[in-house]
Amino acid sequence: MSVVATPLDDVQAAAATWAQLRAETTRLTNDWLTEREVLNASVRALETRARQLENERDTLEASTTRERREIAELTARNTAIAAQLDSADASVDRVARRLQELRPSLPPRLSSALDLPFLSVNDPAISPTERMQHMSTILNRTQQFNQSIVLAEEILSPTPGGEPRLLQVLYWGLAQACALDVAGNETYIGRPVNGTWTWTAAPGLAVAVADMIAIYRDQATPRFHAVPAAINN
Repeated sequence: MSVVATPLDDVQAAAATWAQLRAETTRLTNDWLTEREVLNASVRALETRARQLENERDTLEASTTRERREIAELTARNTAIAAQLDSADASVDRVARRLQELRPSLPPRLSSALDLPFLSVNDPAISPTERMQHMSTILNRTQQFNQSIVLAEEILSPTPGGEPRLLQVLYWGLAQACALDVAGNETYIGRPVNGTWTWTAAPGLAVAVADMIAIYRDQATPRFHAVPAAINN
């Protein structure tokens, strides 16, 4: 036997469905309200944190303004110093080349004594300050040599391609020297010629040069002697 649905059954079914929908709607609404409060609280917290961070940023920028300005000044100063050092290096190189060009014109005695400083001024491995110190040594010793008379015994080749000889050499500064080969009784005049120290035979001066050497050694009475001389313009 079948049961016939009545309008009341339909109403009851619809009421049950509506009640379920109402309960679900209420639950979703409550959940949304709860989540909204949580989200609103999170947004407020984030906004507060953002304002704090902005304040900290402003405070940090204000406190580091002086430091950043000093860093900029130091950077500019370092750049200027680096440029000056580069210029100084270039100047040192120019002076070193010029000194090297002048070396062949120096008296042999002085040139040999300055071997180490000349090697050092051309050594790129040492600092510009050290190279300048060696340059000062070259210039000071050259000036000192130029202001004095120097007697030395040296093994030299007074003639191009000739055998080295033991010579007694009397230097008058950087400009001239007289050399005496005691064994061969020969004399030479030395001076810079076209940028190179050159020895020239000077026959007939052996007695005069020997006497000047004796006078220098306080072994003879001082007297005048005439020897060839030349002035380079």
